Amino acid sequence: MSDNLKSANSANTGIIFSDARLDQKLTINEVSEKTLINTKFIKAIESGDYIDFPSEGFARAYFVKYQNFLNIQCEFPSIYFQENRKDQIVKKSVAVFNRSFKKFTIVFGLAVLVLAAFILLNSFPVKDSTQKTEQNIKEEELYELTKIVNTNNTLEDIQAITDLTIEPVLPANDLQLLFTKECWVEIYSKDILLISQLFNKGDVYNKIIQKPYKVVVGNVEAVTGTYNGIRIDFITNANRLNVNTIIFNDE
Repeated sequence: MSDNLKSANSANTGIIFSDARLDQKLTINEVSEKTLINTKFIKAIESGDYIDFPSEGFARAYFVKYQNFLNIQCEFPSIYFQENRKDQIVKKSVAVFNRSFKKFTIVFGLAVLVLAAFILLNSFPVKDSTQKTEQNIKEEELYELTKIVNTNNTLEDIQAITDLTIEPVLPANDLQLLFTKECWVEIYSKDILLISQLFNKGDVYNKIIQKPYKVVVGNVEAVTGTYNGIRIDFITNANRLNVNTIIFNDE
């Protein structure tokens, strides 16, 4: 990060924040308690020196939050100079696995099984018998399965008829994040910013992403997560501002 993250413009903007806070007879600690913004970030905005922020995305998010709390309007100071970078805000995922994905996966798997079973059964001669043999029964069951796959029956209908317990197919390279408090997250893939977003309590984020990539998390105690089912340790090695960068390499 650049060592020069303060300008005359950012200093003047900071005075506007400081004056507005004093007009409302609030201390920095009181603002921190009401907004859950770290006191170091509040002081950084009011002084116009953004060196304590880990990135521009973090700075902009807390600038807007503090501004809304004080009910003032200020333009974010032009202290960051980066080329060819566009923040892409990814919509919050409301479920780790959605129903349509499960249905498609299960029905497609059944279709493949039915086709393989028909090929296997047709490779053997059928014995003539006046009574139903075990093979006859299997062929009838497969026929019922074929009718199910070729209709729009629900997953419950399929499971009731086949009496099968079907395990969901877990996607590979699956990153899952669950939030218990307000938390800022940035995700980079090969130094390209994929997401820069402030999450709230109860939010869930799910993304299929291949290594190498890295996740930058603010307020590390507010998030838990897994990658391919393996728990991610966000707390160890976090800095004094409770910010941590987790790097996932190809190894």
